[in-house]
Amino acid sequence: MKSFIGCCFCLFLASTSVKAQKHEAENATLSGGATVQTSASRSNGKYVAQNGGNLNFSINVPTTGYYDISINAAAPSGSKVNVFYVDNNSINFTTNDIEFTSVKIVTGLKLSSGSHTMKVIASWGYINIDFIEFKAVSSSNRFDTNATLITPEPTDAVSRLYQFIYDNYGLKIISGVMTLNSMDEVNWLKTNTGKEPALVGLDFMHCGRNYNWYNDDEPINDAKTYFNKNGIPALCWHWRDPSRTTEEFYTNKTTFDINKVFDESSTEYAAMISDIDYISTKFKKLQDDGVPALWRPLHEAAGGWFWWGAKGAAPCKKLWQIMYDRMVNHNGIHNLIWVWTREPNDDDWYPGDEYVDIVSRDIYKDGDHTSQILEFSDLNQRYARKKIITESECGSFPDPDNLLNDGAAWSWFMPWYGGFVRDSKYNSLALWQKALSHEYVITLDEMPDLKTYEAVPKPPDPILVLEGDANQTIQVYPTITESFIQLRSDRPIGQIQLVDSTGKMVFNQKFSTRSDSLNMSGLTSGLYYLRSGKSMKSVRIMKK
Repeated sequence: MKSFIGCCFCLFLASTSVKAQKHEAENATLSGGATVQTSASRSNGKYVAQNGGNLNFSINVPTTGYYDISINAAAPSGSKVNVFYVDNNSINFTTNDIEFTSVKIVTGLKLSSGSHTMKVIASWGYINIDFIEFKAVSSSNRFDTNATLITPEPTDAVSRLYQFIYDNYGLKIISGVMTLNSMDEVNWLKTNTGKEPALVGLDFMHCGRNYNWYNDDEPINDAKTYFNKNGIPALCWHWRDPSRTTEEFYTNKTTFDINKVFDESSTEYAAMISDIDYISTKFKKLQDDGVPALWRPLHEAAGGWFWWGAKGAAPCKKLWQIMYDRMVNHNGIHNLIWVWTREPNDDDWYPGDEYVDIVSRDIYKDGDHTSQILEFSDLNQRYARKKIITESECGSFPDPDNLLNDGAAWSWFMPWYGGFVRDSKYNSLALWQKALSHEYVITLDEMPDLKTYEAVPKPPDPILVLEGDANQTIQVYPTITESFIQLRSDRPIGQIQLVDSTGKMVFNQKFSTRSDSLNMSGLTSGLYYLRSGKSMKSVRIMKK
């Protein structure tokens, strides 16, 4: 097994010289009671009192690139949450300060040149808005992803799985689906699309309860079966009342008190530890069989609808840390990738970088197949670009064309079972067929052998940058070769031509992939020029 490499897709993209652009709120189209106010202390001497209304900005972006977007606003009536739209993508944002201040909405958002619509839509409303501002940033440092797992001495199998996820992050998305009973939705997709997803979602919901109608080994048997087909098992846990007073996990149906996590002498603490130890025995079976897994416990905690989120951030955070320590250091479980599921405004809930490998979001927006780029960019910014970001659950999954167009680099998507998979209200069969045959989407038949997977080799120095269209840049390496040239970009590579030193074209092909190679082994030794895009600017390649 090769050692983990440094970030393989820090893309060496050229930064743009476009300066920050400011768009005054009073120039927006106002509706619903939003009004222009005068104030000598504000930009251009005016601002907009939103009240319960909305602002609609028409903005021209001169150059395709990545942008940070901020809003200069105040919340004189106290903290307010509203919705910010860029075209069809939306995200909630919070304004806390009484005085006007800059509120970062999104970092590193990809915008194409041309006209865009940006909106501030009232949710709680009643903020004052001076202007929105966006400035171009280089995408070369868009990701600084952790290359190693948090678990000490991870198993070979889980290291290889994480390496595969790491290598594909930002280049492709892994397809997934949640199951209720063994492989039900996987089989439905196979029957109706001819394809199976690369990832399968499984649940420990019925485990450890002594149900006579259920085999507690079903989730791990399914995990092993799918991994042996080169699939990725993803385990969650709808953790029923540890006290066994009820069989519930929803806050409104059980009185189990997570605050007892701070009292090691309590029966509730002992019950939680007992359940954690039991689930550890299941993962130990997988570990002994050489099977790794994605592990997503205590999901959607800050939503408050599960008992582990019923008493606020502190006990939930403590329980996560105890669970990690118990499973890893006490029970010897080293075959897991730990996935934290973020909810809005849950910074205080986050267990800490040393306890989390991957950060996820569960997004349910019926019939919405946009890229959710604002959600993605927010998470990437919030976790300092160091964590792989993924859409761990969804109702309607993103159209892969939208993902490519927006640069939304979700690691995987996983619609929930039942209607979310089969009902066209959420995802049409046509969209499933399109997605599972799309070059950007990884399906089960395209998976490598995860038992022997090796890291994608790190590009050697020097790396040349070939300019494509619309600020696209393409890594080209090596520059002296006997056989292959590697090409990598943040979007489909496009047209590539190779000419010899006399100007004769020896290669001309359009690449729809974002990572590919060009075979020069059949060419004579000498100097060649590789070029791309409408400008056909070139870089020099020496064939040995």
